[in-house]
Amino acid sequence: MKKYLLGVMLACAGLSSYAQSNTVLVYGNLGINSSKSAMDIKTSSFEFSPGVGYQWNDHWTGGVNLKTTSAKTGSPEIKTTSFGAGPFVRYAYPLSDIFAVYGQLNTNFLAGKTAGVKMNGFESTLFPAIGVNLKNGFALNFNFGSLGFATGKVKGQNKTNSFGLNFGSGVGFGMSKNFGL
Repeated sequence: MKKYLLGVMLACAGLSSYAQSNTVLVYGNLGINSSKSAMDIKTSSFEFSPGVGYQWNDHWTGGVNLKTTSAKTGSPEIKTTSFGAGPFVRYAYPLSDIFAVYGQLNTNFLAGKTAGVKMNGFESTLFPAIGVNLKNGFALNFNFGSLGFATGKVKGQNKTNSFGLNFGSGVGFGMSKNFGL
């Protein structure tokens, strides 16, 4: 499995290096999520994910993204932090000169801590978004929800897998800038 994922990452890197003919995309997304269960358990999380990629035509972009997250759950409070890095691919469809919709697939290798216990793993997330072109290559980006899969291993415990469909309970926003080559 690890060899397969490494192969996918190298293929994406090769495609994104080929894509240098048009523009370089630099972006940063910010995600904030807060929830309260029926048992009065509060959860809040914060995520920042910058990335850089090459847009090789009007629709396709590929590159590398980073991700850092922080979450707090329950009382007494349990803190979780993680860091991830991996390739991304984005398909955008312009609706006009101002608006575009796009879907982005991020894949990340992860490392982090939960209540002081180390973990590592892999995640893949697909999310829809809307881009609003401003001026001089700048755009505001709004994503709403995601479809994701994660697998991880906490030190001293068995491997865990999770699948999530998150629409309506999480929103993210960010900015991007396209640089011509």
